[in-house]
Amino acid sequence: METALIEYGTFLVAGKTIQATPQSDFAQVWQDLFTQLSPEQVQACEKLQAVGVMMPDADDTGFTYTAGFMVKGIAEVSALGLTGVVVPAAMYATVLVQGAVPDCIKPGFEYLHSEFIPAKGAEPTGVNLEVYGPGNRESEDYRMYLWSAVSGLEVQPHRA
Repeated sequence: METALIEYGTFLVAGKTIQATPQSDFAQVWQDLFTQLSPEQVQACEKLQAVGVMMPDADDTGFTYTAGFMVKGIAEVSALGLTGVVVPAAMYATVLVQGAVPDCIKPGFEYLHSEFIPAKGAEPTGVNLEVYGPGNRESEDYRMYLWSAVSGLEVQPHRA
């Protein structure tokens, strides 16, 4: 699998956020997001990077999931009528996965958390990202990246 360590700065996501569990229907969150947007907003969002963001709750008892788009500022969040989520700067372990969504996501995160991250001497922080590429998400040839924030690295990262 194609993997990398990438240092990435703080960024803002405009999207729809839910309290989630591993059994949550994340595809439904994306459907709800697009239902909430006007056709003009959907067209504007096509130019933005689509991301799914999983972040631990403040008390570390669960997590939230946000289906959304990377934006430059709070004005864009407001214009879209969505929730703004600040994703903190971090070192991320990344893997390129291929296949239909959501089938390719769970095995990709399992690989990151059970093999790649431990091999680097790091620990996951609980912040995970689905970074969507262009194309048909239902295609077996679809490619996207999964990112998992890490701490405790013993190696020098590649800077993005």
